[in-house]
Amino acid sequence: MATQLSRQDEVDRNLQYFLSQLPKLAQSQFGKFALLRHQTITDFFTTSVDAAKAGKSLYPDGMFSIQQVTDVPIDLGFFSHAGDNGSA
Repeated sequence: MATQLSRQDEVDRNLQYFLSQLPKLAQSQFGKFALLRHQTITDFFTTSVDAAKAGKSLYPDGMFSIQQVTDVPIDLGFFSHAGDNGSA
């Protein structure tokens, strides 16, 4: 259960950081998908699938999240939540 809470904490912190950066990001990365880990954007991708593949490869512990750079909040479902050690 502690792992589940820490993943949710990771997602929540990443989202807050992402939202604080969004005005700057929208100018240069609009429409792309940001891969986040520990309140840092590690890279941008053209598709959520590419971002998820990179996240699973780079962070086998599953502690990452993905957000699309857009002017409207979007729930990416699975992709907006921290990974789950490669399952799913």
